[in-house]
Amino acid sequence: MDAAPIPRAFPGSGMLHPLVLGAVALLILNDHWFKAAWPSWWTGKLSDVAGLAMFPLLLQALWEQVATRRDAAFHPSRRVLGVCVVLTALCFAAIKLFPLAAMGWRWGLGALQWPFRGLWALLSGRSLPGVSPVRHTMDVTDLLTLPAVLVSLGLGWRRGKATP
Repeated sequence: MDAAPIPRAFPGSGMLHPLVLGAVALLILNDHWFKAAWPSWWTGKLSDVAGLAMFPLLLQALWEQVATRRDAAFHPSRRVLGVCVVLTALCFAAIKLFPLAAMGWRWGLGALQWPFRGLWALLSGRSLPGVSPVRHTMDVTDLLTLPAVLVSLGLGWRRGKATP
């Protein structure tokens, strides 16, 4: 019996896999509701697993969008995927182990969130907020979630077999 056919890939299509969309939804729900409603060790790890499962494919999708601006031919690159997986794992480990990396993460993510916080403030009739760092917990046990990057690696590797 043959495996299911691999759909034709296009730039960024790795983000459309149901597992990746589920990881994004889980990350949003967990960070904005579950952690507040049920604070525990599990909700902390849940965000890490969801983020690690989808982030390498997000990086690959961004790369593909930029790269296809220069070249009309497209085929998913397993090399780019590998770099994205390794980069994600290394950065995740760094923000869990090194205070300077954690501080950069807190302020960097805070800066990325600022346009949305600013828009919400303006729509709510409040003054424009400043950029502020996000909360971040340095917990070495979060490194136990690193194997979640293998979800991206598996999905992206299979996608790399798609015919151009």
